[in-house]
Amino acid sequence: MSKMIKVGIFWVIPDRICGQRVLEFHKGYYASEADRNGFINYPYSHYDIWYNAVKGLTDDCYYYPRGRVLYNAKNNKHRIFADECLDEYVLQDIIESFEIESYELCRDEHYVSAFMKKHINRKAHAPMLEYKILRGKDKIGENLIELTYGDTKILVELGKALDGGDELSDTEKNVLQTRYDGVVVSHYHADHAGLIEYKNDCPIYIGNGAYRIVSAMSEYRGKQIADNVITYKNGRAFTVGGIKITPFLCDHSAFDSYMLLCEAGGKSILYTGDFRFHGRKNSGELLSRLPKKVNTLICEGTNIGSDKPCFSESELENKLVDVMLGNDMPVFVLQSATNIDRLVGVYRASKRSNRILYEDNFTALIACAAGGKIPRPDIFKDVIAFTPRLVRGKRKDMFFEMENKIGLKDIASGTKRFTMTVRPTMLGYLKKLFAAADIKNATLIYSMWNGYKANKDMSDFLDAAESLGMNIVDLHTSGHASAGDIELLKQTVGADEYVSVHTCPNCGLK
Repeated sequence: MSKMIKVGIFWVIPDRICGQRVLEFHKGYYASEADRNGFINYPYSHYDIWYNAVKGLTDDCYYYPRGRVLYNAKNNKHRIFADECLDEYVLQDIIESFEIESYELCRDEHYVSAFMKKHINRKAHAPMLEYKILRGKDKIGENLIELTYGDTKILVELGKALDGGDELSDTEKNVLQTRYDGVVVSHYHADHAGLIEYKNDCPIYIGNGAYRIVSAMSEYRGKQIADNVITYKNGRAFTVGGIKITPFLCDHSAFDSYMLLCEAGGKSILYTGDFRFHGRKNSGELLSRLPKKVNTLICEGTNIGSDKPCFSESELENKLVDVMLGNDMPVFVLQSATNIDRLVGVYRASKRSNRILYEDNFTALIACAAGGKIPRPDIFKDVIAFTPRLVRGKRKDMFFEMENKIGLKDIASGTKRFTMTVRPTMLGYLKKLFAAADIKNATLIYSMWNGYKANKDMSDFLDAAESLGMNIVDLHTSGHASAGDIELLKQTVGADEYVSVHTCPNCGLK
């Protein structure tokens, strides 16, 4: 080991004159080999040091709050064992004294002090990790959750009302005016991240890939996100004030979505965000990494009591192939532009059916922002971008930066064996395309939540598609957890308390 490591023991001794805390540290510097369990430890006990080194105190060495600092050579982290009553201010003193860069905190009953039992009502004085659901308890989406621990206050999610238009609700105005130590967002869907552009008075934490997509969408709308965003990565814990947060990558219809484990004061809250176990990611890997015990599970319940289909994305891909192989006409896919898993399935089905994939410029922009192996027109030769309307300014620049692009005339005169992503706003474009090409009996695959059909713009689009002679096929699977998924998660983390959010009224977790 190249660097010197500080390990040792400590006490927290209240000053009997001024009433302030005095930290008594005893440290050693070690660069020796770790023990067989991978730890570098301080070789002396509290008993040894107390009577030999601590002067002027006649109390028993186990009387005051205390702890021990070790170093785990396997994961290059300190491990702090401490009396559970010690708050974040004492913890910060310990971190500074032992020059700790990364650590694991263990609240060990072995270090419970007689002094604290005798002199302090611990429930009244020790800070507690607490939550308050501001919105989302009895409504699908629009999550806003406050977490507090001592003087630390954070907001989990920054969702905007999906039916609120440009107007902000009173709750939204309140969270935008409230000063938080930080805001932590699980993914980029608007009901979780729609207010990011409005909040610039504190750090906002979001996944790296999700931030790229949020930025691209803001740029497309001619807006800009402030420079207060900090990105996090899967499995890498970070702290906001006195709260430790560990993100766990999960599967959802949004790319780069996370569950968030929040810990402070020996308590833990696991917030699921939106998730499912029937997508393309390995659910077993996620479940193996989650803690086996948490105090509170705040869990999405979108599909509780519903009959939404929850078959896998792979099964949906096979169904897409069946539709695409069943005719030689174009196949139009009406899906969310931000549903990356669905876009991957549409591309793979198109490739298996010997079809070109045309992506509208907004969908292509999202795919390019996602990066990696996502089908997009900047690196995939069989993925081509088109724009359904005349674009100007920044949107024009963004479109022409794409490697593969095509115009309506070339689409109309080319092969009919293509797949095209569409949106309700593209009705005028489709009418021009049908007028320029003989593509009657084309197929429209509706791959979204059925509830959107009640919206006027959607119903008008679907009616017009039928009038153009399209055959409409419903083919969708939910981006949210089934009741079985939720039950499996509950069994995995063994929570003392279950709270449902992102759910319909009167649909609690059972």
